[in-house]
Amino acid sequence: MVNPFKVLVERMAETGIYDFLLPMIVFWALMYGLLRKSKIFGDSEPIYALLTFVFSLFIWGYAATLPEMSIGKPMSIFTAQFFIIALVFLFAFLGASIAYPDFVDALNYAFKGSNTMIWIFIVIGIIIFFVSGMGNILNLQGTIFKGGSGGVILFVLLLFLGLAIAVTSVMPPRK
Repeated sequence: MVNPFKVLVERMAETGIYDFLLPMIVFWALMYGLLRKSKIFGDSEPIYALLTFVFSLFIWGYAATLPEMSIGKPMSIFTAQFFIIALVFLFAFLGASIAYPDFVDALNYAFKGSNTMIWIFIVIGIIIFFVSGMGNILNLQGTIFKGGSGGVILFVLLLFLGLAIAVTSVMPPRK
């Protein structure tokens, strides 16, 4: 007997939903949230929506021009692995809270004014990014030494990581 859900997923993959539409929507949501939170252009919601739509179309176009590579498979592997690790952290947290009733207070005291947990999740995310195959989308191996865009993308990512470290190291501690 044919599994109807498998047929549905295969049809959606054939139409390009996983390779084009879903990456565009994910990027759109993340970029829109970041722009709204930063309020870099004031309180103008239409500007944020227009910018995120245009940036998302660029991501969609990049995914469409990838040479014989699917962006959907590495993205689904990345998402699944990240959420499995997040569930492991959640269950470990719940188990520790059951075994040690004041666990939340102990964590708040241990990490008070620190960004340690944020950096732990960033490092885990970067590791999963490359393990899941998302790093292959950037085509770093084939373009760094040939003058392509992979080296530039890696440089920009490292620049943003450095800026994030600099900003969080000078931030005042949370109260």
